Amino acid sequence: MNFIICGSRRYENRNLDKLVDSFDMIVRHNMLLPDNNYGKRNSDVQVLNCHIFHYYRENSPLHEWISVYASEFGIPEDHMGRFYEYLQLETVIFKSPHDNNTGLMGSILKEHGIEHAINKQLRCGIGAIAACIHEGIKPFLVGFGLQKDLVLSKQYAGKDGLGGHHDAHSEIDLIKKLHKADLVDATFCAIEDTQDIKVDSSLLVPTTVSLDILKEVYNAKK
Repeated sequence: MNFIICGSRRYENRNLDKLVDSFDMIVRHNMLLPDNNYGKRNSDVQVLNCHIFHYYRENSPLHEWISVYASEFGIPEDHMGRFYEYLQLETVIFKSPHDNNTGLMGSILKEHGIEHAINKQLRCGIGAIAACIHEGIKPFLVGFGLQKDLVLSKQYAGKDGLGGHHDAHSEIDLIKKLHKADLVDATFCAIEDTQDIKVDSSLLVPTTVSLDILKEVYNAKK
């Protein structure tokens, strides 16, 4: 069974629905919904940060979600309405791991002899990666920006920034190191924003497996 973990990098010219839906298990995080360019099927697992999970766990009414995420963070109200309905689905597993699995990722790096300093709590998408590796799963990744000017460009609109709690730029290096160590396959994260399928091999070394998947799904050239 193959897993794909979706980031939410914004693409203007490339649709990734067909690629994501070709996988057995889809993992998304926070407010990335089906039909947001990362697959049309519902997630099997939706990983939420602690703040969003609090509202989910408390079964907060829609107007409270809107007052916080639409008013303060700029998430469009129609997206909030869709997300609120999505949270009611019983077929999706919603979870929020302790400390976004930051401690777990530290243990994984130590176990595999990967040198990387984690100085701030990881974002929940990286925490989902740690969970898969811990369970012996090598996940495919897509939509995690591998360039500093793209890492915070999200598929759905909303204010965002590095903030004081996470270090998204350090996480770029972390993903590349996990890819090089063969613990994840991040080839799809290097897909360029073009109408033709192109992988930027200057960002990482693409795997033959992922290139074959792209060829099968999009009839793309290697």
